[in-house]
Amino acid sequence: MRFRIPGEDAIFPGPIGRWAGWVLGTIVAADLGAMMVLTFFDVSGRKLFTHPIYGAYEVTEFMMGVLIFGALPLVTAREGNVVIDIMDHFVPRTAMRGQRIVVGLISAAVLAVIAWQLWILSASHMHTNEVTMTLHIPHGPFTRAFAVMAALASIAAFAVALDYLRGARVARDTSHGGGTSA
Repeated sequence: MRFRIPGEDAIFPGPIGRWAGWVLGTIVAADLGAMMVLTFFDVSGRKLFTHPIYGAYEVTEFMMGVLIFGALPLVTAREGNVVIDIMDHFVPRTAMRGQRIVVGLISAAVLAVIAWQLWILSASHMHTNEVTMTLHIPHGPFTRAFAVMAALASIAAFAVALDYLRGARVARDTSHGGGTSA
């Protein structure tokens, strides 16, 4: 049994961060459930009745984007992303905190650039009224939402770096399966 840490779902400290984490978690869970249902009925329709759901592929593409970018701030705040720990063997335990601060700041900067580029792309999509081929779903609102989610992830990465800087998080050695950050 896993005990929940208070504020674990928070994207950044405070009640607004906890509320945003809860909202995003709910949206991502509903999106994943809907994507599973859509895929089940689409495949069932295709295999049993030789009649798939019209436009299911396009809808699934957007749902996948919502899933990825909706979960990005949550995963970033929990430090649940995939890590390559090749260099962790060479980092002294005393330097782990500094390493996590630097990695958090680099992550925040990279996510901010991604958000900025997605914002530019969404402006282009909205300006040209780009839509999908089958269902004519506009791309602009989705890329704009993805830009906002990337920006939230950037804020979450910055908050994680600040937590390490303030000592609110403790860097643990994960190179030998020793656990994750608390």
